[in-house]
Amino acid sequence: MEGERLVAGRYQLKRKLGQGAMGVVWEGHDTLLDRPVAVKEVMLPLGLPPGELERQLLRTGREARTAARLSHRSIVAIYDVAEEDGRPWIVMELVRAPSLEQLVREQGSLPVREVAAIGRQILSALAAAHAAGVLHRDVKPANILVTPEGRAVLTDFGIATTEHETNLPVVGMITGSPAFLAPERAEAAEFGPPSDLWSLGATLYAAVLGKSPFDRGTMIATVAAVLTEEPDFGRLHPALHPALSALLKRDPAERASVAEAERLLSLVDGGPPRQPGSRWRSRTWLIAVAAVAMVAVVGTAAWSMMSLDPPAAPVLVSPSPSPSPEPSVTPTRVSSYKRYVSPAGWTIGYPRAWTGSRAEAFTEWLSRDGGSHLGVEEVVPHAAQREMIAEIEAIRARDARDYRRVRLDRVSWSYGGAVEWESTFTPVDTASSPWLTAGVGYRELTRLLTVGDRAFLVTWTSEEARWAAQTEAMTKVLDSFRPR
Repeated sequence: MEGERLVAGRYQLKRKLGQGAMGVVWEGHDTLLDRPVAVKEVMLPLGLPPGELERQLLRTGREARTAARLSHRSIVAIYDVAEEDGRPWIVMELVRAPSLEQLVREQGSLPVREVAAIGRQILSALAAAHAAGVLHRDVKPANILVTPEGRAVLTDFGIATTEHETNLPVVGMITGSPAFLAPERAEAAEFGPPSDLWSLGATLYAAVLGKSPFDRGTMIATVAAVLTEEPDFGRLHPALHPALSALLKRDPAERASVAEAERLLSLVDGGPPRQPGSRWRSRTWLIAVAAVAMVAVVGTAAWSMMSLDPPAAPVLVSPSPSPSPEPSVTPTRVSSYKRYVSPAGWTIGYPRAWTGSRAEAFTEWLSRDGGSHLGVEEVVPHAAQREMIAEIEAIRARDARDYRRVRLDRVSWSYGGAVEWESTFTPVDTASSPWLTAGVGYRELTRLLTVGDRAFLVTWTSEEARWAAQTEAMTKVLDSFRPR
């Protein structure tokens, strides 16, 4: 019974943590050293002849010893290998954390910066493994644990091997998960460290969009997709596109190295530090924060790709001239728009084909070609409108060259005070807003809407060359905004 069984007369099995094709993982206790451990019961294929069974046992022990050579903060430590009931048992460090697969399944897509941070940690783990001549061969979301503190740990070196053993067969199965398998491995060709990097790229893609870019539901269809299809990068947040497209190069010789992948992910995870005392989030230029508590919350925010398609029919609403705090609205069905209802209760219509993401109080949408952007930020007014505008413009002028205000007007809005201003600028440093392109001229319309003790910044930005063609759509979208 669980809680009573001892393995190798030493490791007490307490409860089952998980089960997969390669075995069962238990939470255990080392009664000799009085410490918690994880114990993996390796499940070998049924019906193996005695000679093959012995070979598999030897192979499993060899692989565990190979993994035990590794010592890294982002690699689960191997403590011991035991044999009982004709099966190998691998004793490991117990990391009390859900897998990346569990997090995505239970919480949905992870924030982009968090995904980049996880990727950098696993890259460091793979670099250590590859330097020791060890290939993991099964990097996937289920084999990455993520602690509440943000530590990412690569586990289950159950099919790990040394580079000179890459062609070692496993009877009756493909080693590794097809949806995260590199093309050269799917083709049974020679492979090496770049194969683990491909698997990491597919893993990070799944963390953002929910599943591997090659998952087609069946093994045959999935392997075929790995061999013949290109990932759909159009659904990715632009900030992650350079790193993942480099990791998912079909030719291993062209695939990003650990160093290059680290550099590209650091642009997402390790942007410029925020200025002390700043009331505005530098990443978007347009985020007002008054209270210290709000600064703390916003400072830890990260982007998350998500669905912006609630069950409600896609409508845009036009403001009513009624001065009542609860004005009537006239819904207008517009097929090219969808309605988004935020967790905070405010709503807006956005272009149907645009991709959305959300980070704390900031929500944004980006056009498919990356040339236009819509952002909504809920803020705490800390000054009069004029002072807030001046503060925004000062930051904008600092981070872009030739910033120029085109106009500033008051806007009739049924819910409170409103002003809007139009401006042009050419960004210089795009690290804080990766959807911008340095050296390209942009035009932007920002509405500062005040409702009681809250305010909203609703902003439409596009490349200046396409501004005139977007005026009608921009007006409809900005007019559709409703506070809580």
